[in-house]
Parts: sequence; structure tokens; C-alpha cells
Amino acid sequence: MKLSTLLLVCGLGFGCVLEAEELGPLLDKMAGAYGGRDRLEKLIAVRETGQVTAATKVGNSGMVVRTFARPLKLRIEIGDPAHPAEVRVLDGTNGWRNGKSVTGPACDAMVLQAVRLDLPFQLLAHKPKLVEKEPIEYHGQRVRVVELPLENDLSMTCGIAPDSGRILFSSGQTTGGPMGRMKFETSYDDFRTVDGLLFAFKETNLAGGTKTADTTISAIQPLKAAPSPDIFKP
Repeated sequence: MKLSTLLLVCGLGFGCVLEAEELGPLLDKMAGAYGGRDRLEKLIAVRETGQVTAATKVGNSGMVVRTFARPLKLRIEIGDPAHPAEVRVLDGTNGWRNGKSVTGPACDAMVLQAVRLDLPFQLLAHKPKLVEKEPIEYHGQRVRVVELPLENDLSMTCGIAPDSGRILFSSGQTTGGPMGRMKFETSYDDFRTVDGLLFAFKETNLAGGTKTADTTISAIQPLKAAPSPDIFKP
């Protein structure tokens, strides 16, 4: 199938499973932009420190420390490190917020955040599952949109600039809850290289179409060894 035909079918509103020869060049470009397949595959864990500024009254602002480890392990602390105002923890499909177990959309949101922190690798590792959507214009440039279906009816969609290979935005959808499916969107900016890997040091976050926060990262540290399992427990 020619790419032009593929995009035409996608434009009619149908998801299209990408054929290897059509998806390959895009993923190769992305992998190269983020440091190469070898470096991405060898990444064990990463710790990010920065500042989160809530856009709504219900959100918390302050220093943020995010620790991610494969597979699907995440710890986020917001506020004074000695007494954080909010602590979110994910260990696989088990989630906690401020020490209390959470399920449904609250846990789904953490799963989606863990996936997006590892998005380049996740796209490479699950290539056969990827589905292409209609390309869009994003800030004046054409962006290819690729969806990664996840377990438990979750999904992650990202926009990849075909010229640079950078992921410019992502959008994750939770399973249905009392309010239906919730969409969490993130746009990425201020790309920098750390230890040969490319990271976005600026994020803008939305939930359900409403801006929730800006996150500015000041330091990113790819870890040489996996963190203690204890930090991924409440």
C-alpha cells in the first residue's frame, strides 16, 4: 500500500495499522532524534527535577521530582521534598495517591504518564500495535499522528514531526468512568540532550481540554541502576 493511499484511507476516519516498510522510516527518524535505539533500549530509569505551576485551583504547584523505571514504575512528589503536598506512586497497574490506593481514571492517569515518560521506547517496542491516524497541522508544520493501544482499553496517541523525528505532543485516554473517558494531553518543548538522549524540558498539560499545569524541568538524570523498589510503594 502506498503512503498516499494509506493517508487517504486514514483521512476517511479509519485507523490504519501501519505496514512495517511505511512505519519504519518514521520510527528510525524518531529513534535517531532521541539518541538511537541502543541507548533507548538500555535506559533503565530516569529522575527529573523541576517546577510545576498549576493552572487550576485544585492543582498543586511547587518543586516536582519524577522518578520513572521500567516497566511502568513511577513516583511523583510535588512540593517541599521534606513534606510534599502530593505524592503519586505507580507500580505496574497498582496506584496510590498520598498513601491511599486509587483505581479507575486516577490510576489510569498515572499509567498514561509513565508510558509518556518512556514514549520513544514504547513506540519502538510495540511497533506491530501502532495505528496511524490522519496527519494534522501543528504550529505550522505537518505532523504524523500515531496511536499506541495499551492494556485495559487505554491508549496513547502522539504527534511526530517527520522532518526532525521529535514527539511534539501526546494524548492519553483513560477507560470510561462516571464522567466517561478522560483525555490527558501534553505538548513538549525546549528539547535538550542529556547523556546522549533527547528530553523535553518544558511540558504543557491539559485534562479534558482544560489546561492543568506547566512543568519546567531543570535537571534530568538517566540512572545507571534501578531505584530501590521501596520508592514505588506507598
